[in-house]
Order: sequence, then structure tokens, then C-alpha cells
Amino acid sequence: MQRRAAAIYVVFFVLVAVGAFSLTTVAQEPSVSVAGQNYSQGDTLSAGGMEWTVNVNDGEGNVSRVNESARFTTSIANNSSLLFANGEYRPAPNGSGGGAGTGTGSPSPSATGTPGGSGTSLATGESASNDSATRFRVVISNATAGNASGGNASGGNASGNASGNATNVSSFTLRQEFMTSQRLRQDPSVADVALTGENGTQYVRYRNGTTQPLDEYLPTPAVRNVSVGDSFPYENNSSSVASVNTSGATLAWEGNLTRSTELKDGENATIGGTTYVAQFPTNSSVTLSQNVSGYQAEQSKLDEFNNRILGLWGIVIISLFAAILIVALAYLPIRG
Repeated sequence: MQRRAAAIYVVFFVLVAVGAFSLTTVAQEPSVSVAGQNYSQGDTLSAGGMEWTVNVNDGEGNVSRVNESARFTTSIANNSSLLFANGEYRPAPNGSGGGAGTGTGSPSPSATGTPGGSGTSLATGESASNDSATRFRVVISNATAGNASGGNASGGNASGNASGNATNVSSFTLRQEFMTSQRLRQDPSVADVALTGENGTQYVRYRNGTTQPLDEYLPTPAVRNVSVGDSFPYENNSSSVASVNTSGATLAWEGNLTRSTELKDGENATIGGTTYVAQFPTNSSVTLSQNVSGYQAEQSKLDEFNNRILGLWGIVIISLFAAILIVALAYLPIRG
């Protein structure tokens, strides 16, 4: 009697499992597809009054556009050091240098352009190799010293008068610095190290025993005045001086800026102020639709369908497990 009842339960659970499995095989999965424009690699999308290039590769992609007149800025700090070589300035390795370039996004490494502003180029009549770069310190006048006015950075010495105050700074000075230790080591006629006298004055000792004050030994440093609007070739950018304050100077230039928006299957992407939903029907094409709400409604139906299929598989597994367990219990030995 015990085994007969067990057989009835086994048949019942097997029938339940077969029924649930049958439903999984005949159920039709709803499709998720909304009307939209199909794009392939290199196609152009017009959005927000701008043209965007569609890039598709292996089932993923993005849209991009290049702004050829993007404005970038960077800063050079007061009392920082710059190197001039090959007609351009760059932060000195041991100096505080300048800030990173900024713009409406990340600047392109090959950013080029012709900035506005007038003034004399700092590179006029000058050239230097990387090994013989001229080192300059950025000096911005304060409330006590006033502003340096007049002149430019074409290689001449400063000739402007001190005037104004720290709240109306319109220029800064580049004052040449010398690597004293290196210069002494390269001069065979003097000792490698400068000496300091009792009064704090530094001296240079020649090999013949004579001495000379270090200030007299060193050449006259070049001093260059730079004003707002002057051209300032900085780190391979044709920049100009946009503004100056007591903490530093701001440089500006125009160049290429690439904007891009990533496209992922089933996710929203805002392009030129318009929201699209992306679908990748093939690995080499993408469909962009503005019917975001319609796509979300169809996606909800698909999610509900998948949840029901998972529930049916759960019934199949539990029913078969129950049938096996009943059979095992029915054939347990009976005491007595």
C-alpha cells in the first residue's frame, strides 16, 4: 500500500514537471524593437543642429564630433620656472610649472589653432636646442612693486616703468635664471663650487687663486616683459596671454576638441540634447530611436516573460526532485 501511494505521487509530480516544461517550449518570447533610424560605420547623424559621426564596431560604438574652434586655457604660476627652447616655452622640470590645460572637455593632444590677441611674439629672433634651453622665472609684481608696463618678450631687456597696483595686474616678467653649479662645472677656469664670504656674498674662485663675486661672474640675465594679449608659444600651442593676476597668468588658445557619446545596446544616450535608445541589430549597425518610452514598455514585457519562464523551470526542477525523493523514501526498509 505504501509503494502504491508513492507511485501515485510520483506520477503526479512527473505530470506537473512535464506540463511546466511543455509551457516553456510553446511560449513565444516577445520582441523588443521600436522604429528608428539605422546607422552603419561612418554614417552621419544630425542632432542639436550639429553633425555627429557614427562609429560601430563588434556590437558597440559611439557618436563623435570635432569642434575645430574649441578654447583651451592653462595657467603658469607666479614664481614658477619655464624653459624656452625650439621657439616655445614649457614648465621646467624642477619648477612649479603651470596648470594642466583645460577646455570644454579634454584637450586633444594635437590641438592647434590661431588664438586672438595682439602683441609681439615671444619667440621673435630666438632659437635654442633642448640641451641649451634658457630657464626663466615668472615674476609678477605685487602691491609694493607695482606693475611692469611697456616692452615685450622679443628678447630685449625690460624698459617699462613701475606703476599701478596688485589689483590691476596686466603683465608679468620673465627673468632669466642660471644653473650656477652646472655652469661652474663646465668652466675649467674656476672651481666647481661657489664660496660664501662672511658677509653672505658668494664668490667664484679661479684656478689661479683669484676670486670674483658670483654676480659679476654670471652674465647679465635677460628680462622680458609679457602683457595681456601678447603671443606666448607654450607647449606646442599657439597661445596668447588672456589674463594676469598676482598668483599667476592664464594662457588661452584654440584647437580641436573631440566630443563623443557612448552607445550601448538597450541604454539611453543623449546626443545634441536629444535622448535616443540604442539597439544593435547586427555587429556592424546600430538603430537609434527617440521612442524611449515605447522601448521601455516592450522591455518590461520581455522581463516579465523571462521571469515566468524561470518560474516554470523552477516548477520542473522541484517536481522532479520531489518525485525522486518519494521513490527513495518508498523503498526504505520497514522495521519489523
